[in-house]
Amino acid sequence: MRLTSFALTAATLFATLPAHAASMPTLEQIHAAVQAGVAKTQASTRSSVPIAVKVTSVQGCQDSLEVPGEVVCLVGMSAGMRDGFAVLPLRSENGTWVGVERKHAKFAGPSPAEAQAMIRAWAREEVARDPEAAKDVQMQEAQTTMQVKAINECEVKRQTGYLVCDTELSVPSRPDGIKTELTFKLESAGWRYVPR
Repeated sequence: MRLTSFALTAATLFATLPAHAASMPTLEQIHAAVQAGVAKTQASTRSSVPIAVKVTSVQGCQDSLEVPGEVVCLVGMSAGMRDGFAVLPLRSENGTWVGVERKHAKFAGPSPAEAQAMIRAWAREEVARDPEAAKDVQMQEAQTTMQVKAINECEVKRQTGYLVCDTELSVPSRPDGIKTELTFKLESAGWRYVPR
């Protein structure tokens, strides 16, 4: 079974599992839900072909922006010899995590203020490494006057787990604004800007 196929249908594979009352599911709870869902799917299709699917990591979970009361988790997964990342929606019902049947669940990126701080810090580091970069107008603006006006829709890249977000920027040299894509990675310490 291809990982991309699994990622698109992962929500249909979930089953109800006991969970401790917590605000977000753990790696073990998510993995157990996926395994139970795989077993349920195999039983309903009477397939004897094993489906090797494993949740290998949890990049992070957050409240769903699409459905109140749900959470979405960005997880690393392994399906056979294919590794990748997927967004899995869940909800807690009376202390039990339940997988949600919804394809293409969204995972929100950083706030505009977080993104702006990350880009400014990155630009300062670049200039410190390469003093010639300080002469570049874009680098000067990125360090001081560039503003992130909005982080819009983000797409999770299946191979890396990076979020590529439609972003609106503003700089003095471009008063009409700039629409671009910025890339971020969610790590244990929080978001990190990933330059092109």
